[in-house]
Amino acid sequence: MSETPEAKPPAAAPAPAKKGAGGMIMGIVLPALLAGGAAYGASRAAAKAPAGHAEAPAHAEVHPPGPTVALEPFLVSVVDGAKKSHPMKLSVAVEFGTHDKEDVLKPFTPRIRDAILSYVRTLSYEDAVDAQHSEKLRSEILDRCHKAGAITAERILITDLVSQ
Repeated sequence: MSETPEAKPPAAAPAPAKKGAGGMIMGIVLPALLAGGAAYGASRAAAKAPAGHAEAPAHAEVHPPGPTVALEPFLVSVVDGAKKSHPMKLSVAVEFGTHDKEDVLKPFTPRIRDAILSYVRTLSYEDAVDAQHSEKLRSEILDRCHKAGAITAERILITDLVSQ
């Protein structure tokens, strides 16, 4: 006689662990808080914008940039307060008015580079790497660009600043 292996009944799945009081509260309260926050946010957004009016936020009135001339990087040595020399690489782009043509701006590039380089050489290491000094750096470079003949320059973009 051939014997057939006895079929064992499948093992029952383990019973899920019972949640404690903290788990039950988190399972009920957290979704309720999230749903309430979402409903509040949606009602605030709906109250601010009337139906049918898709207005852009007031701060979105940014004008598109005009032609931007990216200059070759400047490699200079700046001196700190202890008279120690530090190599520095500075990359700058000059943004012009929207009505300017890029081919008209190209002849000003050597003048702009000279003006920026002469200014950067006067910087101390502390001023060059100070983040709070960057706005002054931009405005001074823009002023020097204007004095070099690029009077339609509108903005200076510091695209790279590396120093050791």
